[in-house]
Amino acid sequence: MEYELKKTFERLEYVSTTADIWTCNNKSFLGMTAHWINPVNFSREKAALACKRIKGRHTYDVIASEIEQVHSAFGLSFKITATVTDNGSNFLKAFRMYKPAEDTESDSEDELDDDEVTFTDVGQALSSESDGQFTLPPHLSCASHTLNLVSRKDVEKWLTTKSESKTIYRSVIGKCSGLWTKASRSTVASELVEDVIKGKLVVPTATRWNSFHDALSRISQIALTDLNTLCNQMGIKCITEKEYHFLKEYCAILKPLSTALDILQGEDHCYYGTILPTLEVLMSKTLALQSGLSAMTSGLPDAIVKAIQVRFSSVLDSKDALLAAATLPWFKILWIKDEERRN
Repeated sequence: MEYELKKTFERLEYVSTTADIWTCNNKSFLGMTAHWINPVNFSREKAALACKRIKGRHTYDVIASEIEQVHSAFGLSFKITATVTDNGSNFLKAFRMYKPAEDTESDSEDELDDDEVTFTDVGQALSSESDGQFTLPPHLSCASHTLNLVSRKDVEKWLTTKSESKTIYRSVIGKCSGLWTKASRSTVASELVEDVIKGKLVVPTATRWNSFHDALSRISQIALTDLNTLCNQMGIKCITEKEYHFLKEYCAILKPLSTALDILQGEDHCYYGTILPTLEVLMSKTLALQSGLSAMTSGLPDAIVKAIQVRFSSVLDSKDALLAAATLPWFKILWIKDEERRN
């Protein structure tokens, strides 16, 4: 299998990779995959490169060394357009410390006057953390992970710092969590749910980022009287009309973001060119929800858009991302509203 992969990579000019680290039973593992466009039929193809144990602390230099070893083993060191990881601080530091030398640095050195004398701190050069033995390819943060940070971190921060929403948000999430816990741990409670609402609750899971929104949406679709019947029989405080109204507004506002996450987490049809059009439509649809909201959530759509603009600032200004979207037949330039960017 490894031999066949190497032969495949020999015929390719461009490959992208992903890297992820996780812990299981107090043991850390590194997983890496490769992705490329088949030059014959232009289909997207992928393969697993590694799933290996990392002993000790996975510091940025250890991560950098492990990634380079995998790239080198498959002859990919000079073919990789970018490596995608989550936003973990050690990943970010690894790619920052071992990034390729900028062409502009050599250009500026060539332009120095011949009579100008420059000095180098030899001690600093010898003790440099990046010893120049290898460099990592350009880095991209996982768009799905970044968008998940918006939906969970930034949205929650906004809701818990505003007096109009802080108490009610914590209260209704606490009651929903009580319903999820009892329905998932007790067969009696699970049967009770089916008897009352003629269906099941959706329980959030850590491995699927949209599940929190989906679980809340399921609850918001149940009639308030049925919800409180469940709460009474399970020994949970009833959900008030104000909390129920907040829940419906929250789910409506987060719906475009949840849909965008589904798109960006697609297995087969999510290309780099998908990111910009998805973000542009997401921001547009979110801002369109501003009118008619209660004081509890009136500023949330604007807060979401600002969080997207901050977390995706490098992507929104990226010419590569713009070109990738424009050359993708599904989008071309139809999604670009700014006339200057279109031209």
